[in-house]
Amino acid sequence: MSPLYITNEWADPNIYFNVAKGMVNGKALYTEIFDHKGPFIFFIYATGYIISNTNFFGMYLVEIIFWYLLAISLYLSARLYLNKVSSFLITLPFFVCIVKIMKAGGSAEEFILCMEGISLYLYLKYFKMENPVHKPKYMFIHGILVTAVMLTKINLIAFWFFPLLAIFLNILYHKEFKNFYINIIAFILGSLVIAIPVIGYLYTHNCLEEAYKIYIELNSAYAKLGSPRKIFFRLLGRILYLFLEPTCLFLLGFMGIFLFPFKYINNLFERWGLFLAAIILYIAIFMGKFQYYYPIPFLIFGFVGFIYLGLFLKKYINNVNFYSNKPYIIFILFFLFTSAGISGLDNTRVEAWILKDDNYGRKALMTMRLKKEIMKEKNPTLLNLGFGLANNLFTTCNIVPNIKYFVTPNLSYKFYPQMRDEQLQYIKDKKTDFVIIQQYIPGNGYYDDKNPIEVAEKLKYNPILLENYKLILTDSIVNCIDERSVDIYFLYKKKK
Repeated sequence: MSPLYITNEWADPNIYFNVAKGMVNGKALYTEIFDHKGPFIFFIYATGYIISNTNFFGMYLVEIIFWYLLAISLYLSARLYLNKVSSFLITLPFFVCIVKIMKAGGSAEEFILCMEGISLYLYLKYFKMENPVHKPKYMFIHGILVTAVMLTKINLIAFWFFPLLAIFLNILYHKEFKNFYINIIAFILGSLVIAIPVIGYLYTHNCLEEAYKIYIELNSAYAKLGSPRKIFFRLLGRILYLFLEPTCLFLLGFMGIFLFPFKYINNLFERWGLFLAAIILYIAIFMGKFQYYYPIPFLIFGFVGFIYLGLFLKKYINNVNFYSNKPYIIFILFFLFTSAGISGLDNTRVEAWILKDDNYGRKALMTMRLKKEIMKEKNPTLLNLGFGLANNLFTTCNIVPNIKYFVTPNLSYKFYPQMRDEQLQYIKDKKTDFVIIQQYIPGNGYYDDKNPIEVAEKLKYNPILLENYKLILTDSIVNCIDERSVDIYFLYKKKK
């Protein structure tokens, strides 16, 4: 997202950005422009698009605001237990852990982590004050955050269930009945801050029913969890997935879940609220389909582990001699250790200023050849029959989607056949100037269980495509974002 980079070519932020672009330009979400994610993420991206509609600079500003709120919330959470220096020293490296598993940035999980950070601080602060009366303004904020997450990625509201239950039980235990009812009202009012504009948009654009069918019914069917036995063993096996970021997800996460609550939290409601929040969030993230960046919201317990580590080292840090090099050396070593696993992208503008050779354009933008070919057409339109780097062509070529299924999200033909059927009709009717097909070159039988209509090798020879479009460019790309996989892209242009 940073303007130091040429662009962000990762598929996810590009579909969010371009669905939001379609919405701002008058298309109704779900009925006229499609993705199966929750509606609120598109409102976030619409804000970025309004600020800057040709690149991600607007989204960068939005992201900075979210990260700033997260940083302040985490720092203040640490300050409930540690001094200023210690709190700073544990907050800064936490963001390195985020960068290690965030791919290219801009995922829904990243924004949800920021919301978790705010709620974590308010939760810890309430119990730290040892006053059973809960401030309604804090519950109002919880209501905003829970509803925002519910309308983005509904399973992740699991994080809030037990902490909010703990707060309400603590209020009732101390017989603060008036405060209990006031906080319920405050939560509802906070929820309405998000729900009214989102549901209002869906209702006024006649897409509320379709939103429910796509976001709730389709996603529920596609999750395909299996029997309780399968879920149990899946959850057990996926403990190994915590080693995707061993420092924060596994080691510090263990400290934050199993050590911190039982050593430093005395209130039973607070202790079990935090512990059970971790357990149920783990289940929500790891019980179904999985992507590399899905555990980002689970990092919040890694930060709780940072607090535990700070408390463990408190006697050393509290006596820090700022004229000594030892604390700085320790901090730098930890920072370098944590940063070691980061694999940076090589499309920065700094490189563009330094590297003047002709090949840099391709290095800076993996889809540069495809972009140049598309931009030869005035006001081009595009259909992406895959889901990958080609999503970013709508951003870099400044294309406003003119069809509902302008890209192909990861929904199989078995569960959602109308998407591919409709796309083939677009091709028959020559709805777009260009059609692009993406072929992965995996070595693990990726296409073995796919319907032929989903397989790139078969699509290339589809008679409807060959009758109406001609192949004008084939390009092999090493995908630096998705584990350096090799993709082949086939660009077709409408026949006259």
